[in-house]
Amino acid sequence: MREVRTTWGSIDVSLKDALLLDADGAPTKRHLVLESRDWDEIRTNTDQVYMPFRVCGSSTGTPWSTNYTASVGPFVLSRFRYGAHVDLEDFEPASGRGIVLTQVAGRVRHQGDVVTDAGESFAVDVSRCRYWLSAEPEHDQLNLTFRHQDLADLHVRWFGSSAPPRLWELAFQFGGPGASWLTLLDYAARGIAELPDEMESGALGPRVAEMIGVHLLTEWRRHCGEVAGPSAAPAPRYVVKAESFMREHASAAPTLTEVADAVGVSVRALTLAFRRYRDQSPIAFLRDLRMEGVRADLLAADPGSTVSSVIAGWGYVNHGVFARSYEQRFGELPSATLGRASTLG
Repeated sequence: MREVRTTWGSIDVSLKDALLLDADGAPTKRHLVLESRDWDEIRTNTDQVYMPFRVCGSSTGTPWSTNYTASVGPFVLSRFRYGAHVDLEDFEPASGRGIVLTQVAGRVRHQGDVVTDAGESFAVDVSRCRYWLSAEPEHDQLNLTFRHQDLADLHVRWFGSSAPPRLWELAFQFGGPGASWLTLLDYAARGIAELPDEMESGALGPRVAEMIGVHLLTEWRRHCGEVAGPSAAPAPRYVVKAESFMREHASAAPTLTEVADAVGVSVRALTLAFRRYRDQSPIAFLRDLRMEGVRADLLAADPGSTVSSVIAGWGYVNHGVFARSYEQRFGELPSATLGRASTLG
C-alpha cells in the first residue's frame, strides 16, 4: 500500500490517489467536475456538490481549485481543494445536508477550536448545527456529503428509533492514521476506481453506502455519549409513526390531538414518550419541522414572491411573531432568506 506523508503525519492507506487514478493506476479525469481559478465558477460548483455557503478571505490569494466527484449510493464522495487560504461560514441549513471532511493533506480548523491534520476527520450535519471552518492553502480533502434524512432513516432501521435531536446538533472530530474509517473510505475509493458504474448505479453502491452510514452513525452515537450505550431503549413504534405523520402534514399544522389520534395513543402518552425518548415535546418537534419547511420554500420562491405569501401557505398569519421566531431559529430574518432565493436558484 502507498503511504501518504505530510508535515503533520501519515495516512496508512492510499487516499492520496482517491478519485484521481483508474483501476490500472493511471491518472483519470472521469470524476473531474471542476478545475478553475475563478471564484464565481468555484462557488457554483460547491453550491451544487455540497451546499450553499459563504467564502471569505478570497482576496488572500488566487485559487487553483479542483473537485473530483463520484456517487456511492445516496452519498457523494468528493476530492476537493481550493488552492488558497479560505474561511467558510453560513452553511445553508435548508440544504438538508451534512458533511464529513477527511484531510488528505494540509490543515483545517473547524468551528474555531478543532484542528484536523492528515488522516483526521470532522463530521457535522449543517441542517442541524451551525458550522464554519478555516483552511490552509495546502489543504486537500476527501469529503463525504450526505442528506440528513438518509442518515435519519438509516438510524431508525439499524437502531430501532429516531435519533434524538441532540445527536445531530453534535459536530465532532474522529478517525486519524490507522483508523477503520480511513480503511472504509479507501475501500469506497478503490471500488469507484475498479467498478465505477456498479458503485454509482448498480447494486454495490447502496450496500457500501449502508456500511459507511452505519459506521458514521456509530461514531456519532459514541461521541454523543448516553445514547451510545447498549442500554439505550428504542422509542415505541407510535413515536416513530407520529414523527412520520407530522412530517407528512407539517404544512397543515395538525393539533396534538390529531397527531395522537393518528397513531392511536392519548395526548398524555405521546407527550411523555417524546420527552423521554426525544428530549422535546411533540409540539416542539412539529414547530421545528414547520420552520425548516418555510425556510426551504423561501429559498425556492419564485421572483416576486413575498415573505407573507410564502408563510401564508404554512398557515402563519402574524408576520411579526413569525419573523422573531424565525430569526431566533436561523439567525436571520425571513426576508434575508428570501433575498438569497434567486442566487441559490
